[in-house]
Amino acid sequence: MQFKIISSTIIAIVAVLLLFTIVRMYSTESTTPMTCKLHKNVIRHIPLPGYANQPLPDGCSEDPIEERIEIKEMTNRELSHYIVKCWDKAKQGMYGKKLECYELYAKKVTEPIDESTVTATFNSEQCVILPNNWLDIEKLSYSCGTENKIIWKMTETIDDKTTLIIKYNPLAHWVEVI
Repeated sequence: MQFKIISSTIIAIVAVLLLFTIVRMYSTESTTPMTCKLHKNVIRHIPLPGYANQPLPDGCSEDPIEERIEIKEMTNRELSHYIVKCWDKAKQGMYGKKLECYELYAKKVTEPIDESTVTATFNSEQCVILPNNWLDIEKLSYSCGTENKIIWKMTETIDDKTTLIIKYNPLAHWVEVI
């Protein structure tokens, strides 16, 4: 009889803790790596009907995927925006896998675009987050941070109907524009 009471009490405590963890997981301010792992590895594998399955909580993310985007009018600011977004997808250089962030198709280019003009659109905050102090094609130093985290592998100028690939290199911890 005592064994039954003790085992029932332990089961009840575990159930309450699991319920508390699940409720806490869906509170946006309390999402932690532990709750993300619990959701990805346990909760998502409980056989529930489709309407009862919950998406990942805010703050948890799946592995980033490549996006193909058609841009009607490519500008320096637009391209710099996608370079910074790739750096953000790569967790500011801490993502441990190769990541092809964007394939951009420029239908129309409205201004000359190269590494120096794109880097010139960065503000001081972006230069701290994603520095680019060396222009690869021009082989010149540049006053945007203290490191070279944007590698420009395009030798030709960007013109109408150009496809650009922006990817993250985890070995070197930089963004490549190809």
